[in-house]
Amino acid sequence: MRGLIPFDSLLLRDMFSTETMRRIWTEENMIRNWLDVEKAITEAQAELGIIPKDDAKVIIDNLSLDKLPIENIHKQAKNTGHIMVSFLKAFRQVCGPSAEHFHLGPTTQDILDTGLTLQMKESHEYIKHLMLELERILCQRAMEFKDTVVMGRTHHQHAVPVTFGFVLASWAGEIADHIERAEESEKRWLFGNLSGAAGAQNAFVELCGIETAAKLADMVCNKLGLNTPLIDLHTRTDRFAEVVTNLAELCSSLGEFGLNISVWQMSEVMETEEPYDKGQYSSSTMPNKVNPEPSEQIQGLAAVTRSLALAVQGINMPGNRDATRITIKYAAIPMSYMMTSKALESMIRNVSGLIVHEDKMLENLAHPNVMGQAAAERLMIAMYGKIGLKNEAHSLLHEYSRKSREKKMHLKDFILEDDYMSKIFSREELEKLFDLTTYTGTAARQTEELVNFLMSKRTVSRK
Repeated sequence: MRGLIPFDSLLLRDMFSTETMRRIWTEENMIRNWLDVEKAITEAQAELGIIPKDDAKVIIDNLSLDKLPIENIHKQAKNTGHIMVSFLKAFRQVCGPSAEHFHLGPTTQDILDTGLTLQMKESHEYIKHLMLELERILCQRAMEFKDTVVMGRTHHQHAVPVTFGFVLASWAGEIADHIERAEESEKRWLFGNLSGAAGAQNAFVELCGIETAAKLADMVCNKLGLNTPLIDLHTRTDRFAEVVTNLAELCSSLGEFGLNISVWQMSEVMETEEPYDKGQYSSSTMPNKVNPEPSEQIQGLAAVTRSLALAVQGINMPGNRDATRITIKYAAIPMSYMMTSKALESMIRNVSGLIVHEDKMLENLAHPNVMGQAAAERLMIAMYGKIGLKNEAHSLLHEYSRKSREKKMHLKDFILEDDYMSKIFSREELEKLFDLTTYTGTAARQTEELVNFLMSKRTVSRK
């Protein structure tokens, strides 16, 4: 059976995942990681004199996908109904008598969770790589547009101006925090596990004593490039939940970025446009459409990833463990990584190729529907400077704004006709106050400071 949707579908897979991440989460790579874990255990046990070195060499020579095709494991699974027992039986058929010294002491969970962690480690590094690339591009474009004035909006309405670089820099800061969360979480999940049936290393202690059992676990984890836990992790599904939750939060940020890009591309706004290939289509019936579909798809990926995080967070098991975890972890974790990689890749493409219409941003500052009311805050502060009464200034401008809407009259013209206001402000002062291109506060400065901080941080981390 081929083309199982969405991740194995030729038509849909690139909407849900990236090629790099799909390679990490193949069945072959899963088995390869199991083999690596078993190899590390076998090597360490041989080095510690727990199993014969000659048999260990035979075992290690046979620990490869070439010698142990997945089809062999699958044949065994039809009878055993247990994934790890099927793996062991298939290996014993290949390895022969030396297999009597294979998988000596570990339980299924040791191999599955450690192997899964190795796949997660590979995925984690790729996600960090994409996050760093997105952060770099956001910083680069933020500096490009640090002085480009754009209307800030709250509740879908004009608020006060900022700069477009300021918006992109705030996104860069958000991604930087996601990078920090990802790196900080490593100390809680990047572990191997070799603790046996119920976590207390009973079989290992019987084989070689308490001290050697502890040394064995440490050697295996070191060989795999993982940390050694101080206590058994069989029951600790919270560490997997943290990883998937971090991915969901990252996707949520990307989804919000995508929402803004799609809103800016509305025909009535048209301040930015996603990159659009010449041969690209957006509608099967409307030839004119240029839809921001990648940004919209990121929002969809974020929604699914959040639901997967809830699934992993909800794993509860009595005692040391049960089978609840398997279906959830082997569905939620790969899917979360694949969809997050696609969301990041799409956002990198969108931001790096984003077409910015600075003229439209300038034009929208004076949008006729707003009638100059976005200058109200600036007028209020200026009035306070004149009369020293902030509340009175706020109340008056609230009322003037309401009346200007009712009369469909520009706020500046309304104020010029008002006897009280005309005594406070001259026409020349009002002209300056209504020039919103000079009302961006510290937007450019904040942009520069944030970008400089992030770039210096990355320079230090690379040394």
